[in-house]
This record gives sequence, structure tokens and C-alpha cells, in this order.
Amino acid sequence: MQVERLVTGLALQNFRQHSSFVIQFPTQSTVIIGPNASGKTTILEAVHMLSTGNSFRAGKIEEMILFDEELGRVKAKTTLNGESDEVEIMLTRGVVQGKRTQHRLFSVNGVKKRKKDAVGKFFTVLFRPEDMRLIEGSPARRRSYIDAPLSVLYYKYAVALKNYEQTLKRRNKLLWQVREGEQSRSTLQYWNMGLIKHGEILQEYRRAFFSTFAEVAFPVNFSVEYMASVISEERIAEYLPREIAAGHTLIGPHKDDINIILHSDRDMDIAVYGSRGQQRLAVLWLKFCELEYIAKISGQKPVLLLDDIMSELDVDSQHIVLQTLANYQSIVTSTDERIVPFIVEKVGEKNVTTQYKKSIE
Repeated sequence: MQVERLVTGLALQNFRQHSSFVIQFPTQSTVIIGPNASGKTTILEAVHMLSTGNSFRAGKIEEMILFDEELGRVKAKTTLNGESDEVEIMLTRGVVQGKRTQHRLFSVNGVKKRKKDAVGKFFTVLFRPEDMRLIEGSPARRRSYIDAPLSVLYYKYAVALKNYEQTLKRRNKLLWQVREGEQSRSTLQYWNMGLIKHGEILQEYRRAFFSTFAEVAFPVNFSVEYMASVISEERIAEYLPREIAAGHTLIGPHKDDINIILHSDRDMDIAVYGSRGQQRLAVLWLKFCELEYIAKISGQKPVLLLDDIMSELDVDSQHIVLQTLANYQSIVTSTDERIVPFIVEKVGEKNVTTQYKKSIE
């Protein structure tokens, strides 16, 4: 049985353009209406970061701290079975009051925690306009879709991903040096073993993730083909001459990708033959699979974060999303208040709160 941990409030201090901002989420669905550049997405960014430890927008921590301020804070209050918890992240530029410090400091109920012990207190699934390019976009975008939930749900995966990326960077540098005659091939052996060790862990979890997709009920019959760039000692040896010539690693999880197949009158590769509407339905399906996977593994219902996506969807897709809101807590942003009656129709008037965001506070 899945439990529901609710996010009931959010406080921001010196976070992006918000010097001080507080918002409550008193009902199952909260709809935040406001013009572009009014800070709506920043609210979702903060909630998402408190659940995962990472921003879906910022390339650097400093980008999230209000100009000329040393630090910023984001804090969420959550409740489960009547008991409350507060999760907080303090963001710094690396120096506070002249002393060097970490760029992110985590705490739960006022007690400092390591990242792995602070994140995952509650879970979120984010859906934003950029996700519409998940099918037609780059393989890196699709790998990010895979890595995001697995890194939160499994500490082992997060560690393997970090180690794999560090090993890959070091090995690529060595491959270039071997090509230029600055290093011998034997220097690669240690890094080959590390790449295989961490890569096998990543691909094991990825296979398990995709194996659950067939269980997800959806109005359209899709399936996923996981195209793993398998890494092993044999394949490393096979590809090594080409890798030295190229100066970078040609196989491994950093080359993984997925294909989405639509099963109708005939099987169709959505990325190649699907219409724009079919591709958007496939993105919805991927998000539903992520939602159900997180709920199944964590035992908690995730919070749905919908960032102004209704305008990106056709009527059928909007109906699918609105039906889902009845089963999960949701925070929805939009520039158009005409979506509110449709949400009320699905969720019930008493379960919807509308808040208006007119400017940065």
C-alpha cells in the first residue's frame, strides 16, 4: 500500500529573484496562475530540488542565489500521517562570512544531514514544456530522463553514475594521450576496469527500470526498447583501436538510448514515423511510467509538478493529465486561468486552491 506524504508549504530566501517568499499548499491540487517571468517555475524548481537535491534548471549553484547575497535557502514542510518534517537546503557561493564551505548544505528538522540522508524524504515527478522534446531530442536528454529517478531512489546508482562519469573523463584524456604517443596502452587498464565495474551497475538498474513499463496502464499501446551500449572486457578490447584513433570512449552507458514503439495496425518507431501528437502521447506515457515506478519502489505517491504544460498538449493529452490529478498531490503552473475549471471538474472544488503570482517577491 502506498502512502502519501504531502508538501504543505514552501519558503524561499534569496533564491533566484525571491528575497523572501512563502507559499502554502493546503489542498490536493494547487494552481499557480501568473504571467511569464513572475517566478512560477522557480517555485517548482525549489520543490523538486528539495526532493532530489538537484536543480533542473541551474548549471551552477551560484545561479540560484540572489545577486549580491552570500547564501540562499529553500525549505519545505511535509506531512505524513499527521507528523510533520522540514527539509531545507542552504545554497552558498563556497564562502560564508569569509570561511570556505560546501555549496549545498542539507538539513532535516534543523539537523544537518548528508545529501543522501536528506533527499528522498518525499518524491516528485516533473513535467515541463522541455520534456516535449524527449522523443525527438538528443540521446543525452533521454539518458537524463533515466538517471533522474534512479539516482534518487538508489544511492548505489547515484554513486555509480558519479564514478562512471569521473572514470570516463579520465579515460578519455588517456586515450588522447595514447594516440599522441604520450602514454602507453597499459595505463588504460585500471580505468578500463573502473568503467566496466560502474557501467555494469548502471545498466543493471536501467534494465530493471524499463522492465516495469509493460505493467503501466495507458490509453495508447506503447513499449520501450532499451538500447544498451553493453560494456565488457571483450568489447573494450574490440573497440580499443578505434577509441585510440578517436581519442574518446565509444561504448558504455554514456552511449545508451531508448526507442519508443507504438503498437497499432503495425509497429511504429515513434521518433522516426510518429506524428507530433503521437510523440507527445509517448512523452506522456514515459512520464506515467516514471510516476508509477517511483510510487512502486518508494511506497510513496510522488508529488506531480506540472510547469505550464497544458498549452503544449492537445485535448486528448490534456484529458489524460487531468485524470491523473485526481490520484496525486499536484502543483500546477499556468499563464491561463481558464485551466482552473477543468482541474476542479476532475479533482473537486474543495481539493483545488488557486494562487495568483503577479510579480517576483
